[in-house]
Amino acid sequence: MDTVLFLDGIKVTILTQYYCEIQTLVNQALNDMAQQHRMGKLVNSPVSNNHYLVRWITKSLKQHTFSRVVNDDLIRWQKAGRSKGTAAALPILFQRISSLYQSHFVCEKEITDKQIEAFLDQLESLDWEVSTSEPITGQGKVQLFTERPDSVALCATQCESCFDGEVLVEPMSWFVRGNHRQFISLAWKAGLLVHKKTDYKSSVKYHGEYWIFPQNKGEFLAEIPDDFSVDS
Repeated sequence: MDTVLFLDGIKVTILTQYYCEIQTLVNQALNDMAQQHRMGKLVNSPVSNNHYLVRWITKSLKQHTFSRVVNDDLIRWQKAGRSKGTAAALPILFQRISSLYQSHFVCEKEITDKQIEAFLDQLESLDWEVSTSEPITGQGKVQLFTERPDSVALCATQCESCFDGEVLVEPMSWFVRGNHRQFISLAWKAGLLVHKKTDYKSSVKYHGEYWIFPQNKGEFLAEIPDDFSVDS
């Protein structure tokens, strides 16, 4: 929950950090559902579980159980659960989110420039075109001419300004074209959680934009790789 303080008689709300609140949310949902199973009050079936989680989400929204930083997620999942039914796969999604975040925050690690350089080298070895030499952010619409179907571009300015020494200290934009799924999977295996801002309508023509945050502590939900499992 958010922390509420009164400074000089003025109410000030301090929002809970997203990466903490999203873990609390999905873990509480899964624990509550498991308790209903143990008590024999809920049949452990896809239909019953989906219906339970939709009601659980709706109640959480009405009662403001969690910080506002996760409201967009709750509303999106509520709509998906109602419109898609079991196809929304909310229990599986919650399990994957819980496992993904737990695996990255059991030990908090800094993201370093060497780690990012190694990831870029891996992409190049897989025939990705990598660009880090041009300023991008704050330049308006930019078009990069690439010869390969898969490409990733980093802003030359951010390659300097987002680091304090070797450590990433500011969110960094990654502009991606081509095989987004492979990019997300390889980033995860390199210890990087990527957070999608847009599929393709970014400041770089034909490229989507992702952010990588210091210590992977993103301000919105990270992308889950297709090949990620709860046992990963």
